Amino acid sequence: MSQVAIIGTGHTQFGELWHQSWVDLVEKAGLEALEDAGIRKKRIQKFFMGNMSLGMFEGQEHSASKVFSEIFNGQSNSSLLGRRIEGACASGGLALEASFNDILAGIQRGEDRILMAGGFEKMTDKTTEETTRILAGASDIDKEVGFTFPALYGMMKDRYLHETDAREEDFDLIAVKNHKNAAHNPKAQYSFEVSLDKVKNSFGVAEPTKLLNASGIADGAAAVILTTREMAEDLGADYILLEEVVGRNDTVGLFERRDPLTLESTKKAAEGVYESTEVKPEDIDIAEVHDCFSIAEALALEDLGFYPKKEGWKWIRKSLSDCEDKDAPVPYQLPGGEKVWVNSSGGLKAKGHPVGATGIAQAVEITDQLRGRIEGREVSGAEVGLSHNVGGSGGTAVVSLYKKP
Repeated sequence: MSQVAIIGTGHTQFGELWHQSWVDLVEKAGLEALEDAGIRKKRIQKFFMGNMSLGMFEGQEHSASKVFSEIFNGQSNSSLLGRRIEGACASGGLALEASFNDILAGIQRGEDRILMAGGFEKMTDKTTEETTRILAGASDIDKEVGFTFPALYGMMKDRYLHETDAREEDFDLIAVKNHKNAAHNPKAQYSFEVSLDKVKNSFGVAEPTKLLNASGIADGAAAVILTTREMAEDLGADYILLEEVVGRNDTVGLFERRDPLTLESTKKAAEGVYESTEVKPEDIDIAEVHDCFSIAEALALEDLGFYPKKEGWKWIRKSLSDCEDKDAPVPYQLPGGEKVWVNSSGGLKAKGHPVGATGIAQAVEITDQLRGRIEGREVSGAEVGLSHNVGGSGGTAVVSLYKKP
Protein backbone atom coordinates (compact mmCIF):
# COMPACT_ATOMS: atom_id res chain seq x y z
CA MET A 1 0.00 0.00 0.00
CA SER A 2 1.35 3.40 -0.97
CA GLN A 3 2.57 5.81 1.67
CA VAL A 4 2.50 8.84 -0.66
CA ALA A 5 -0.60 10.96 -1.15
CA ILE A 6 -1.62 13.83 -3.42
CA ILE A 7 -3.74 16.26 -1.42
CA GLY A 8 -4.07 19.28 -3.71
CA THR A 9 -4.13 20.18 -7.39
CA GLY A 10 -3.78 23.38 -9.40
CA HIS A 11 -4.06 23.96 -13.15
CA THR A 12 -4.09 27.15 -15.21
CA GLN A 13 -5.83 27.68 -18.50
CA PHE A 14 -3.72 26.25 -21.34
CA GLY A 15 -3.33 28.28 -24.52
CA GLU A 16 -1.91 31.52 -25.90
CA LEU A 17 -1.68 33.49 -22.66
CA TRP A 18 0.18 36.60 -23.79
CA HIS A 19 -1.16 38.69 -20.91
CA GLN A 20 0.43 36.43 -18.29
CA SER A 21 4.10 35.87 -17.51
CA TRP A 22 5.55 32.49 -16.61
CA VAL A 23 5.72 33.67 -12.99
CA ASP A 24 2.00 34.53 -13.09
CA LEU A 25 1.22 31.04 -14.35
CA VAL A 26 3.34 29.20 -11.79
CA GLU A 27 1.95 31.34 -8.99
CA LYS A 28 -1.64 30.72 -10.05
CA ALA A 29 -1.22 26.95 -10.29
CA GLY A 30 0.77 26.75 -7.06
CA LEU A 31 -1.61 28.85 -4.99
CA GLU A 32 -4.60 26.93 -6.37
CA ALA A 33 -2.97 23.65 -5.32
CA LEU A 34 -2.22 25.01 -1.84
CA GLU A 35 -5.79 26.23 -1.43
CA ASP A 36 -7.14 22.88 -2.55
CA ALA A 37 -4.89 21.11 -0.04
CA GLY A 38 -5.99 23.48 2.70
CA ILE A 39 -2.47 24.41 3.75
CA ARG A 40 -0.41 27.59 3.81
CA LYS A 41 2.64 27.94 1.63
CA LYS A 42 4.98 28.18 4.62
CA ARG A 43 4.33 24.48 5.22
CA ILE A 44 5.96 23.53 1.92
CA GLN A 45 9.44 22.17 2.64
CA LYS A 46 10.60 21.54 -0.93
CA PHE A 47 9.37 22.15 -4.43
CA PHE A 48 10.38 20.59 -7.73
CA MET A 49 9.51 22.46 -10.93
CA GLY A 50 9.58 20.78 -14.31
CA ASN A 51 10.55 23.06 -17.18
CA MET A 52 12.20 22.41 -20.51
CA SER A 53 13.53 25.68 -21.90
CA LEU A 54 12.79 28.79 -19.87
CA GLY A 55 16.23 30.13 -20.71
CA MET A 56 15.55 29.84 -24.45
CA PHE A 57 11.92 30.98 -24.34
CA GLU A 58 12.19 33.78 -21.77
CA GLY A 59 15.91 34.34 -21.11
CA GLN A 60 15.55 33.39 -17.44
CA GLU A 61 17.72 30.75 -15.82
CA HIS A 62 17.90 29.90 -12.10
CA SER A 63 14.12 29.59 -12.17
CA ALA A 64 13.80 27.74 -8.85
CA SER A 65 15.26 30.72 -7.03
CA LYS A 66 12.92 33.00 -8.99
CA VAL A 67 9.96 30.88 -7.86
CA PHE A 68 11.22 31.11 -4.27
CA SER A 69 11.45 34.90 -4.56
CA GLU A 70 8.16 35.55 -6.34
CA ILE A 71 5.80 32.81 -5.16
CA PHE A 72 7.10 31.97 -1.74
CA ASN A 73 7.98 35.66 -1.20
CA GLY A 74 11.50 34.81 -0.12
CA GLN A 75 9.98 33.51 3.11
CA SER A 76 12.24 33.03 6.08
CA ASN A 77 11.76 29.26 6.11
CA SER A 78 15.44 28.42 5.64
CA SER A 79 14.67 24.74 5.09
CA LEU A 80 12.76 25.43 1.86
CA LEU A 81 14.61 24.11 -1.18
CA GLY A 82 13.48 24.41 -4.78
CA ARG A 83 14.84 22.74 -7.88
CA ARG A 84 14.12 23.01 -11.57
CA ILE A 85 14.13 19.66 -13.36
CA GLU A 86 14.60 19.28 -17.11
CA GLY A 87 13.80 16.25 -19.25
CA ALA A 88 12.40 17.87 -22.40
CA CYS A 89 8.63 17.29 -22.55
CA ALA A 90 8.94 14.82 -19.63
CA SER A 91 10.17 17.53 -17.25
CA GLY A 92 6.89 17.59 -15.34
CA GLY A 93 6.86 13.83 -14.94
CA LEU A 94 10.42 13.92 -13.62
CA ALA A 95 9.40 16.60 -11.10
CA LEU A 96 6.66 14.26 -9.91
CA GLU A 97 9.14 11.40 -9.66
CA ALA A 98 11.59 13.52 -7.65
CA SER A 99 8.83 14.60 -5.26
CA PHE A 100 7.57 11.03 -4.84
CA ASN A 101 11.03 9.74 -4.00
CA ASP A 102 11.67 12.64 -1.62
CA ILE A 103 8.51 11.81 0.34
CA LEU A 104 9.63 8.18 0.55
CA ALA A 105 13.08 9.25 1.74
CA GLY A 106 11.45 11.36 4.44
CA ILE A 107 9.37 8.41 5.61
CA GLN A 108 12.53 6.34 5.99
CA ARG A 109 13.90 9.10 8.23
CA GLY A 110 10.70 9.35 10.23
CA GLU A 111 9.66 12.67 8.64
CA ASP A 112 6.26 13.71 7.30
CA ARG A 113 7.18 16.05 4.46
CA ILE A 114 4.89 18.28 2.40
CA LEU A 115 6.13 19.07 -1.10
CA MET A 116 4.97 20.84 -4.22
CA ALA A 117 5.58 19.35 -7.65
CA GLY A 118 4.95 21.72 -10.52
CA GLY A 119 5.55 22.18 -14.20
CA PHE A 120 5.31 25.12 -16.58
CA GLU A 121 6.24 26.48 -19.97
CA LYS A 122 5.83 29.88 -21.62
CA MET A 123 6.08 29.24 -25.35
CA THR A 124 3.89 31.63 -27.30
CA ASP A 125 6.03 34.75 -26.91
CA LYS A 126 8.25 33.33 -29.66
CA THR A 127 7.39 32.85 -33.31
CA THR A 128 6.41 29.39 -34.50
CA GLU A 129 9.77 29.08 -36.24
CA GLU A 130 11.68 30.02 -33.08
CA THR A 131 9.61 27.68 -30.94
CA THR A 132 10.13 24.80 -33.38
CA ARG A 133 13.88 25.37 -33.23
CA ILE A 134 13.87 25.42 -29.42
CA LEU A 135 11.79 22.25 -29.18
CA ALA A 136 14.07 20.52 -31.67
CA GLY A 137 16.77 20.76 -29.01
CA ALA A 138 15.10 17.72 -27.40
CA SER A 139 16.16 15.61 -30.39
CA ASP A 140 19.63 14.68 -31.62
CA ILE A 141 21.37 15.59 -34.85
CA ASP A 142 18.13 14.74 -36.69
CA LYS A 143 17.21 18.41 -36.43
CA GLU A 144 20.26 19.45 -38.44
CA VAL A 145 18.78 17.80 -41.52
CA GLY A 146 15.23 19.02 -40.99
CA PHE A 147 13.84 16.28 -38.76
CA THR A 148 11.87 18.31 -36.26
CA PHE A 149 9.30 16.46 -34.15
CA PRO A 150 6.42 16.55 -36.67
CA ALA A 151 8.79 14.86 -39.12
CA LEU A 152 10.10 12.32 -36.60
CA TYR A 153 6.63 11.25 -35.53
CA GLY A 154 5.52 11.38 -39.15
CA MET A 155 8.26 8.90 -39.98
CA MET A 156 7.10 6.65 -37.12
CA LYS A 157 3.53 6.84 -38.42
CA ASP A 158 4.67 6.07 -41.97
CA ARG A 159 6.54 3.00 -40.72
CA TYR A 160 3.52 1.82 -38.73
CA LEU A 161 1.29 2.14 -41.80
CA HIS A 162 3.88 0.20 -43.81
CA GLU A 163 4.19 -2.67 -41.31
CA THR A 164 0.48 -3.09 -40.50
CA ASP A 165 -2.90 -2.89 -42.18
CA ALA A 166 -3.71 0.33 -40.32
CA ARG A 167 -5.14 3.30 -42.21
CA GLU A 168 -4.51 6.98 -41.57
CA GLU A 169 -8.15 7.29 -40.53
CA ASP A 170 -7.45 5.07 -37.49
CA PHE A 171 -5.13 7.74 -36.09
CA ASP A 172 -7.47 10.54 -37.11
CA LEU A 173 -10.11 8.96 -34.86
CA ILE A 174 -7.79 9.53 -31.89
CA ALA A 175 -7.82 13.27 -32.56
CA VAL A 176 -11.62 13.24 -32.86
CA LYS A 177 -11.93 11.42 -29.53
CA ASN A 178 -9.56 13.77 -27.71
CA HIS A 179 -11.25 16.90 -29.02
CA LYS A 180 -14.61 15.48 -27.92
CA ASN A 181 -13.19 15.15 -24.39
CA ALA A 182 -11.59 18.61 -24.46
CA ALA A 183 -14.92 20.17 -25.39
CA HIS A 184 -15.90 19.47 -21.77
CA ASN A 185 -12.64 20.77 -20.29
CA PRO A 186 -12.86 24.54 -19.66
CA LYS A 187 -9.08 24.77 -19.20
CA ALA A 188 -8.26 23.12 -22.53
CA GLN A 189 -6.54 25.09 -25.28
CA TYR A 190 -8.86 23.68 -27.95
CA SER A 191 -12.13 23.19 -26.10
CA PHE A 192 -14.20 22.18 -29.11
CA GLU A 193 -15.08 19.09 -31.12
CA VAL A 194 -13.76 18.32 -34.59
CA SER A 195 -15.25 15.98 -37.17
CA LEU A 196 -13.40 13.07 -38.71
CA ASP A 197 -13.65 14.74 -42.11
CA LYS A 198 -12.04 17.89 -40.74
CA VAL A 199 -9.11 15.93 -39.33
CA LYS A 200 -8.72 13.90 -42.54
CA ASN A 201 -8.70 17.03 -44.68
CA SER A 202 -6.43 19.18 -42.51
CA PHE A 203 -3.24 20.16 -44.29
CA GLY A 204 -0.01 18.24 -43.92
CA VAL A 205 2.79 19.58 -41.73
CA ALA A 206 5.19 16.65 -42.26
CA GLU A 207 3.49 13.92 -44.26
CA PRO A 208 1.76 11.81 -43.15
CA THR A 209 1.40 14.02 -40.05
CA LYS A 210 -1.47 16.47 -40.55
CA LEU A 211 -2.18 19.64 -38.60
CA LEU A 212 -5.02 18.08 -36.60
CA ASN A 213 -2.85 15.09 -35.69
CA ALA A 214 -0.52 17.41 -33.77
CA SER A 215 -0.62 19.16 -30.42
CA GLY A 216 -0.29 22.94 -30.49
CA ILE A 217 2.08 25.44 -28.94
CA ALA A 218 0.81 26.60 -25.56
CA ASP A 219 1.50 28.39 -22.30
CA GLY A 220 0.45 26.95 -18.96
CA ALA A 221 1.33 25.59 -15.54
CA ALA A 222 0.13 22.90 -13.16
CA ALA A 223 0.96 21.87 -9.60
CA VAL A 224 0.20 19.16 -7.06
CA ILE A 225 0.83 18.96 -3.32
CA LEU A 226 2.26 15.70 -2.00
CA THR A 227 2.71 14.35 1.51
CA THR A 228 2.52 11.09 3.42
CA ARG A 229 -0.71 9.17 3.69
CA GLU A 230 -0.60 9.62 7.47
CA MET A 231 -0.26 13.39 7.15
CA ALA A 232 -3.07 13.49 4.57
CA GLU A 233 -5.38 11.74 7.00
CA ASP A 234 -4.31 14.00 9.88
CA LEU A 235 -5.14 17.02 7.71
CA GLY A 236 -8.52 15.58 6.80
CA ALA A 237 -7.56 16.01 3.14
CA ASP A 238 -9.45 14.71 0.13
CA TYR A 239 -6.55 12.68 -1.21
CA ILE A 240 -5.56 9.92 -3.60
CA LEU A 241 -2.59 7.58 -3.36
CA LEU A 242 0.41 7.91 -5.65
CA GLU A 243 1.45 4.26 -5.79
CA GLU A 244 4.56 4.44 -7.94
CA VAL A 245 6.50 6.70 -10.30
CA VAL A 246 9.15 5.23 -12.59
CA GLY A 247 11.29 7.09 -15.12
CA ARG A 248 13.48 5.49 -17.78
CA ASN A 249 15.71 6.65 -20.64
CA ASP A 250 16.39 5.54 -24.19
CA THR A 251 18.57 6.97 -26.93
CA VAL A 252 17.75 10.58 -27.73
CA GLY A 253 18.03 9.89 -31.45
CA LEU A 254 15.30 7.90 -33.14
CA PHE A 255 17.86 6.70 -35.70
CA GLU A 256 19.80 4.86 -32.96
CA ARG A 257 16.94 2.54 -31.95
CA ARG A 258 16.44 -1.07 -32.95
CA ASP A 259 12.71 -0.56 -33.48
CA PRO A 260 11.40 2.96 -34.20
CA LEU A 261 7.87 1.80 -33.27
CA THR A 262 8.80 0.85 -29.70
CA LEU A 263 9.60 3.47 -27.07
CA GLU A 264 11.79 1.35 -24.79
CA SER A 265 11.73 4.11 -22.19
CA THR A 266 7.94 3.81 -21.95
CA LYS A 267 7.99 0.02 -22.02
CA LYS A 268 10.60 -0.26 -19.26
CA ALA A 269 8.99 2.41 -17.08
CA ALA A 270 5.61 0.69 -17.38
CA GLU A 271 7.13 -2.69 -16.56
CA GLY A 272 8.71 -1.17 -13.45
CA VAL A 273 5.36 0.24 -12.32
CA TYR A 274 3.46 -2.99 -12.94
CA GLU A 275 6.09 -5.11 -11.17
CA SER A 276 6.24 -2.80 -8.14
CA THR A 277 2.49 -2.42 -7.68
CA GLU A 278 1.31 -5.83 -8.97
CA VAL A 279 -1.17 -3.96 -11.16
CA LYS A 280 -1.83 -5.16 -14.71
CA PRO A 281 -2.81 -2.96 -17.66
CA GLU A 282 -6.34 -4.37 -17.63
CA ASP A 283 -6.75 -3.17 -14.01
CA ILE A 284 -6.40 0.48 -15.06
CA ASP A 285 -9.59 2.51 -15.43
CA ILE A 286 -8.23 5.83 -16.69
CA ALA A 287 -4.97 6.93 -18.28
CA GLU A 288 -3.43 10.16 -19.48
CA VAL A 289 -0.91 9.30 -22.19
CA HIS A 290 1.53 11.45 -24.11
CA ASP A 291 -0.27 12.11 -27.41
CA CYS A 292 1.92 14.89 -28.78
CA PHE A 293 0.88 13.41 -32.14
CA SER A 294 -1.92 10.95 -32.80
CA ILE A 295 0.55 8.17 -33.63
CA ALA A 296 2.11 8.70 -30.19
CA GLU A 297 -1.13 7.69 -28.45
CA ALA A 298 -1.36 4.55 -30.58
CA LEU A 299 2.23 3.58 -29.78
CA ALA A 300 1.70 4.35 -26.08
CA LEU A 301 -1.30 2.01 -25.92
CA GLU A 302 0.99 -0.77 -27.12
CA ASP A 303 4.10 0.11 -25.10
CA LEU A 304 2.03 0.43 -21.90
CA GLY A 305 0.70 -3.09 -22.43
CA PHE A 306 -2.92 -2.37 -23.27
CA TYR A 307 -2.53 -3.95 -26.72
CA PRO A 308 -0.02 -6.29 -28.42
CA LYS A 309 2.62 -4.59 -30.55
CA LYS A 310 1.42 -3.52 -33.98
CA GLU A 311 -2.16 -4.58 -33.20
CA GLY A 312 -3.36 -1.47 -31.39
CA TRP A 313 -4.82 -0.04 -34.60
CA LYS A 314 -7.42 -2.84 -34.68
CA TRP A 315 -8.72 -1.90 -31.25
CA ILE A 316 -8.55 1.82 -31.96
CA ARG A 317 -10.73 1.28 -35.02
CA LYS A 318 -13.11 -1.01 -33.12
CA SER A 319 -13.40 1.36 -30.16
CA LEU A 320 -13.58 4.72 -31.93
CA SER A 321 -15.18 4.11 -35.32
CA ASP A 322 -18.44 5.67 -34.12
CA CYS A 323 -16.99 8.03 -31.50
CA GLU A 324 -18.47 11.09 -33.23
CA ASP A 325 -21.90 9.84 -32.20
CA LYS A 326 -21.00 9.00 -28.60
CA ASP A 327 -20.91 11.12 -25.46
CA ALA A 328 -17.57 12.02 -23.89
CA PRO A 329 -15.48 10.42 -22.64
CA VAL A 330 -15.23 7.55 -25.12
CA PRO A 331 -13.32 4.46 -23.85
CA TYR A 332 -11.05 1.98 -25.57
CA GLN A 333 -12.09 -1.66 -25.46
CA LEU A 334 -9.37 -4.04 -24.28
CA PRO A 335 -8.82 -7.59 -25.57
CA GLY A 336 -10.11 -9.13 -22.32
CA GLY A 337 -13.37 -7.21 -22.43
CA GLU A 338 -12.31 -4.44 -20.04
CA LYS A 339 -12.42 -0.74 -20.90
CA VAL A 340 -9.93 2.06 -20.30
CA TRP A 341 -10.65 5.76 -20.70
CA VAL A 342 -7.62 7.49 -22.22
CA ASN A 343 -7.00 11.24 -22.22
CA SER A 344 -10.28 12.31 -20.68
CA SER A 345 -8.70 15.77 -20.37
CA GLY A 346 -8.39 16.06 -24.15
CA GLY A 347 -4.77 14.97 -24.06
CA LEU A 348 -1.87 17.00 -25.36
CA LYS A 349 -3.65 17.23 -28.71
CA ALA A 350 -6.62 19.26 -27.49
CA LYS A 351 -6.00 20.19 -23.87
CA GLY A 352 -2.66 21.67 -24.90
CA HIS A 353 1.02 20.91 -24.47
CA PRO A 354 3.03 23.58 -22.62
CA VAL A 355 5.80 21.04 -22.50
CA GLY A 356 7.15 21.41 -18.95
CA ALA A 357 3.63 21.47 -17.51
CA THR A 358 2.28 18.37 -19.22
CA GLY A 359 3.43 15.67 -16.79
CA ILE A 360 1.94 17.50 -13.81
CA ALA A 361 -1.24 18.39 -15.71
CA GLN A 362 -1.70 14.67 -16.31
CA ALA A 363 -1.37 14.05 -12.56
CA VAL A 364 -3.99 16.74 -11.91
CA GLU A 365 -6.46 15.09 -14.29
CA ILE A 366 -6.02 11.62 -12.82
CA THR A 367 -6.19 12.91 -9.24
CA ASP A 368 -9.35 14.91 -9.85
CA GLN A 369 -10.99 12.05 -11.75
CA LEU A 370 -10.32 9.67 -8.85
CA ARG A 371 -11.64 12.27 -6.40
CA GLY A 372 -14.83 12.61 -8.42
CA ARG A 373 -14.28 16.29 -9.18
CA ILE A 374 -14.63 16.21 -12.97
CA GLU A 375 -17.90 17.15 -14.64
CA GLY A 376 -18.99 16.55 -18.22
CA ARG A 377 -16.21 14.06 -18.99
CA GLU A 378 -16.11 12.15 -15.71
CA VAL A 379 -15.18 8.48 -15.59
CA SER A 380 -17.62 7.26 -12.96
CA GLY A 381 -16.35 4.64 -10.55
CA ALA A 382 -12.69 4.93 -11.56
CA GLU A 383 -10.38 3.39 -8.96
CA VAL A 384 -6.99 3.11 -10.67
CA GLY A 385 -5.26 5.66 -12.92
CA LEU A 386 -2.03 5.90 -14.88
CA SER A 387 -0.12 8.79 -16.42
CA HIS A 388 2.53 8.57 -19.13
CA ASN A 389 4.84 11.49 -19.95
CA VAL A 390 7.46 11.39 -22.72
CA GLY A 391 10.46 13.56 -23.51
CA GLY A 392 11.42 14.05 -27.15
CA SER A 393 10.68 11.06 -29.36
CA GLY A 394 11.09 8.72 -26.38
CA GLY A 395 14.50 9.59 -24.95
CA THR A 396 12.80 9.90 -21.55
CA ALA A 397 9.53 8.49 -20.23
CA VAL A 398 7.84 8.63 -16.84
CA VAL A 399 4.95 6.33 -15.90
CA SER A 400 2.96 6.91 -12.69
CA LEU A 401 0.21 4.90 -11.01
CA TYR A 402 -2.57 6.34 -8.83
CA LYS A 403 -5.29 4.71 -6.69
CA LYS A 404 -8.25 5.74 -4.63
CA PRO A 405 -7.55 5.04 -0.94
